[in-house]
Amino acid sequence: MKEQIIKAISFFYQGERHVITVGKTGKFRVPVTEVIDGNMKTKIKGLTAQQMLEHDVVKECDPTLYLDRGEKLRVFQGGDPSYLPARAQGLVEKHDEANKPKPKPKSKTLDKPLTNGYNPGKDWKQETIDMYGVWPYDEDYHD
Repeated sequence: MKEQIIKAISFFYQGERHVITVGKTGKFRVPVTEVIDGNMKTKIKGLTAQQMLEHDVVKECDPTLYLDRGEKLRVFQGGDPSYLPARAQGLVEKHDEANKPKPKPKSKTLDKPLTNGYNPGKDWKQETIDMYGVWPYDEDYHD
């Protein structure tokens, strides 16, 4: 399991404090509303800790980080979301770096393309003559 520096992020929205816990991948599952072709669509997306703090609703609603050491850290001191303090930013970056997906190993590239026994450099008609000694339709019986 990946290292979880931040256990949860909470924010005060519509008179209630909502707590979003971190998933196995280190991301936070939240509803995100998008406007597509004039229609509003809401999907549940996994956001990184940095994306959570940049989310329009969370940013304006006094977010608090719940750390693995049992500490709580209020992200924006004084409630001013225009400035992200260095300590909160450092913790968020450390959490996201520890939980970023590992790159998939690159597949080996071959020097030659796969041919499945077919050699495009040879003439298939000539190979048929070489194998049978004559052109196959010459052996057909004629009445």
